[in-house]
Amino acid sequence: MEKPVAAIEFSSKSLKLAVGYELDGKVYVLYALNKPYGHSIEAGSIVDQTAIASSVASIKQLVDSSVKLKISISEALLALPPYGLEVFQTKQVTTVISDESKIGNLDIRNIYALIRNGANPLQNELIDVAPERYILDQGRMFANPPIGESSTTLTVQGKVHTLPKRIADDYQNTLLKGGVNVKRSIVAPFAACELLGTYDDIPRDYILVDVGSNMTTVSLVGEKALYASRFFEWGGDRITDRIIEKFNINEAEAEKIKCTYGLDKREMNFKAPVCTSDDGNGHEIKHYNDELNNIIKTELEVFTKELNSAMDNLLEGYDKSYHGLPLILIGGGSMLNGFKDYLEPKVPNETVKVVVPRSLGARNPAFLNCLGMILASAKYPSIYDETHPRVSPVTRDGEQ
Repeated sequence: MEKPVAAIEFSSKSLKLAVGYELDGKVYVLYALNKPYGHSIEAGSIVDQTAIASSVASIKQLVDSSVKLKISISEALLALPPYGLEVFQTKQVTTVISDESKIGNLDIRNIYALIRNGANPLQNELIDVAPERYILDQGRMFANPPIGESSTTLTVQGKVHTLPKRIADDYQNTLLKGGVNVKRSIVAPFAACELLGTYDDIPRDYILVDVGSNMTTVSLVGEKALYASRFFEWGGDRITDRIIEKFNINEAEAEKIKCTYGLDKREMNFKAPVCTSDDGNGHEIKHYNDELNNIIKTELEVFTKELNSAMDNLLEGYDKSYHGLPLILIGGGSMLNGFKDYLEPKVPNETVKVVVPRSLGARNPAFLNCLGMILASAKYPSIYDETHPRVSPVTRDGEQ
């Protein structure tokens, strides 16, 4: 079995953790956890570092008696939001210095050092590199590091991902404050498109929309590679908040109603209330499905307007045909009943598809970015040297 790695994502209200490994291009999950910590991130900015760091500290030693599993986490892959993301094309060439002119790990590290040095003048901070091809003598091309191949030179073409230094520092320092080292930082939509690229029914070119609890990110993916991202403040909690306000109920009940019914267009022979509330004078008020639908539609109108605006901004300068690219929806907010059917006639995209992870043990949409990080980490060398173990140890109860 490959060595397992831990992948962590901080969302607005919860920590997402997946522990697993890559084998033959697929991600296998040993453990997954979604741990709420309250509303601690706003528009990508961490507003309650203590709450998040406390959640990180609580998962350093995991014991799950139900599956007889013990996990000790000392470092993890960390997802970064694409707020202020800039993607650049890079091409670097180095002379092979390994014995017998065969590509070795030292040559890979050398060319990555050149990429790091070339990124120094950039205003943003270098986060990661996604190599697209390795080129050797006689124009030979490889998708993966060509270790052991003979060549006098090594050329790498790929994309460089950069983010504002504040974003990278805040997220990395929060993980460190919780007592877990940063193994590698990966931009969330890049992780997502890497995982989606392994699914046969996902096209090579599309618009990726990640609908979270408070934020939505919109990314352009071409030939399975991330090109750019935009974001806007809208998430599934907007609907929950409106239900709380209109029905005068608590958050837990409002969330349950939203997840149970969603945008329900079914015609019933009888009219049953979705919930009841008190008007403050001891009188019971019944709330019905048509009321719920109106609340959800009002919020989805806002979402659709913001989405179309974000796509226009994202595709500015591109041919108009790009507006017809398939729309791929991920994230917990995309799972709202009726969401896809509502959206299809209101966007210029030819098709709209909701996608959830397909790895056993982590089929909740909350874990898609974490699974993508595990895959990307195995597929691409880190831009920074890796000197620490991945996850140690992972054992079953009763085993040494």
